[in-house]
Amino acid sequence: MTENSLEHRRAAKALKVISEIQNESYQSKFRSYVERLPASIVMNGLGQALASELAAAGRGEEGKNDGEAHKRLFEEIEGWLLKERRIYSKEAKLMSAIVNGSQEQYILAQAEAIAYLEWLKKFSQAFLKKEA
Repeated sequence: MTENSLEHRRAAKALKVISEIQNESYQSKFRSYVERLPASIVMNGLGQALASELAAAGRGEEGKNDGEAHKRLFEEIEGWLLKERRIYSKEAKLMSAIVNGSQEQYILAQAEAIAYLEWLKKFSQAFLKKEA
């Protein structure tokens, strides 16, 4: 697989996701979280950043939309890494796979998550409402 076709797959998947989210009440929250997650991954590592997303999805402290946006973002990253890129077994749960996987898998998953998030971020900024 060439890098261009992988980049094309990332872009196509991200555009599909953002198109679906345009009709959701949590679109501005999702956009905000997508914009922040790459920096969190760089600063804290993929596992810790995604654990924080998962925790925030369960809390939904700012209301239902907040939890839904965090949950959807986590699910999109999980789906991309497990089902699309198959860095870990697609039957696995992402957090378990990260904890039990190899260092090589972790480094690849982290780089891939950031690359995919760049497309989600671009399309979020282009098509989703900004948080007030």
